[in-house]
Amino acid sequence: MAKAKKKVFFPQIRLAELAARPGGMTRDDAVGAASASLEAMRAESENAIRAALAGLEAIVLTRGAGATLDADGMTAVLKHGDQVVTLAGMFGFPALDTAARSLCDLADGLLRAGHYDRAPIAVHVQTMHLLAPGSIIALSPEHAAQMLAELARVTDHFKFGSLAESAGQDEFVVAATSRLPSSA
Repeated sequence: MAKAKKKVFFPQIRLAELAARPGGMTRDDAVGAASASLEAMRAESENAIRAALAGLEAIVLTRGAGATLDADGMTAVLKHGDQVVTLAGMFGFPALDTAARSLCDLADGLLRAGHYDRAPIAVHVQTMHLLAPGSIIALSPEHAAQMLAELARVTDHFKFGSLAESAGQDEFVVAATSRLPSSA
């Protein structure tokens, strides 16, 4: 019995057609255009960072010194903190990015442990406010590094570690989505 030859079919897709066309722009031109586009959004991103920080301050700093947060408040801290991480990393604010990541790690650890301490979250928010673009106090790189070192001491005290380092991507997505309000 003879074997039938297999037929291989390559569908024509738009992406393949576009990639096969000559022309376009060079890699350097594309990178330059992307950088210019990103720079054009800088002012808007700084406003969004300030809005996220205002949201964090409203959640954390408006309560009394001995007050604690609840699970919803801690989830809101994570939401605003994630916005700051995204924007600070994208627009080149490394000290703010580090502080926001530390805040998210701490808030996530406290939430998973069922503790809703306000004080360590408030310290992070106040530090982020000082590191944010447009802050009325311009910190030197040495002062920013010292503040980040102190935040690291706060997070090390709780021994939660970093969510990004401790969990795989699938675990992170499940953990993050399990805290979202249901759409029912």
